[in-house]
Amino acid sequence: MTKPVIHTVSIIYGSRDGRTHDIIEVLEHRLEDAGIEILDMVDLSGIFPEGIIDPRDIPHHLFTARGDIAIVIGGDGTVLRALLGIKDKETPLLTIGLGEKNFMSSTTPSNLERHIEDLLKNRFYIRKEMRLEVEIGGLKTPPILNEVSYHSSNIGKTIKPIVQLYTKGRAHTLWSVKSDGVLVATPIGSTAYSYAAGGPAVDTDLEVMIITPLTPISKIPSYVVSTRHTVVLTADKSRSNPAVILDGQIATDVDWDTPVKVYRSDLYAQFIVFNKDMNITRMVKVASER
Repeated sequence: MTKPVIHTVSIIYGSRDGRTHDIIEVLEHRLEDAGIEILDMVDLSGIFPEGIIDPRDIPHHLFTARGDIAIVIGGDGTVLRALLGIKDKETPLLTIGLGEKNFMSSTTPSNLERHIEDLLKNRFYIRKEMRLEVEIGGLKTPPILNEVSYHSSNIGKTIKPIVQLYTKGRAHTLWSVKSDGVLVATPIGSTAYSYAAGGPAVDTDLEVMIITPLTPISKIPSYVVSTRHTVVLTADKSRSNPAVILDGQIATDVDWDTPVKVYRSDLYAQFIVFNKDMNITRMVKVASER
């Protein structure tokens, strides 16, 4: 009989409703029978407040999830909060999707029994997904998985972003046009806000950054750029001052001339998957949900 390579886990969940409770009971029973120890049970509702947090408050929301892997129960927002708060940023996650989209899910409740069996028999893959580092002025945030949204701090008002690429010590301005703002996304984030704003759905086997304008007054393309560059965002003082939202979880207002630097992180998000071609499955899913 194949011995599991996983010996210890933690379980992370967004809220302990009926579905989550049932899944935890299944996990506890199956893992205990296989001799796998659950080290931590993490309730994110007790760690993260309602709404979006300030980047300066991030240290207050960090948590420990020990073990060979962490099992995350919830929708994509729960996964993003788990990645934001977990101290070991490269802990492999097995994600059980309970949301509407579940682009980041390893499995769903209907497939859980089969995939637990696959997990116990070591029939799984670990897929690494690119993340972004973000520096707001002198403040560095945890790596983010989806996107940076740079937009007006005043609802209904436009800004004039100055979008630059820095490479080999040189700055190149891509564009500066009155608009609602700009997004800088990862490949996995390309199917979220960036896609809704008209950007491309990018294969997550690629390591690139996607720069998508938000309703500019003149036609601006969505750029797909190399991770050799650093994207630097500031804004012209002729329009509203900007705000930044990271992965829909972290937000702050910034001054026009405060640089927001975005570049590839060395810390990858690691997901346990049971489908080796998950990157293609995600792209098919985008087309099927139009």
